[in-house]
Amino acid sequence: MQTITVRFLQCVGGLLILLGVVHLAATPHIPSLLGSSGSEVYQRAVGPTLLNHVLVGVLLLPLGYTTWAAADASGRREPWAKRVLIVNAMVVASLPVAIAVYMRRPEYYTSPLFLMGVGLVGLISVLMIGATVLISRKQ
Repeated sequence: MQTITVRFLQCVGGLLILLGVVHLAATPHIPSLLGSSGSEVYQRAVGPTLLNHVLVGVLLLPLGYTTWAAADASGRREPWAKRVLIVNAMVVASLPVAIAVYMRRPEYYTSPLFLMGVGLVGLISVLMIGATVLISRKQ
């Protein structure tokens, strides 16, 4: 069971990295998505939106890597790994909540890249919380 749980967490780490890449891949599409807005809205929104996508995309990469590395170390029962997995699981669990709270407009859910990101976040959250609980019980 320990090996399966470690593999799940490594998969979650890989999915977080993939989510970061998807976020960064979506970044160049933002100006065209905002292009239908009025000129004043576009000018005010494009910079902060691009910055947000770049920052989140870049920050998801180390979150994924540390999850993968901690999963690998948890298989060797290294004490630091459990703490990293718990903190990362709390961070990941907050993502679907934040999306639900802040992204309430239906038009957000028409973009395929956005839908793929939301789907990945939901899957990653469930897998990570479950696997972290299992790892924590074993150590």
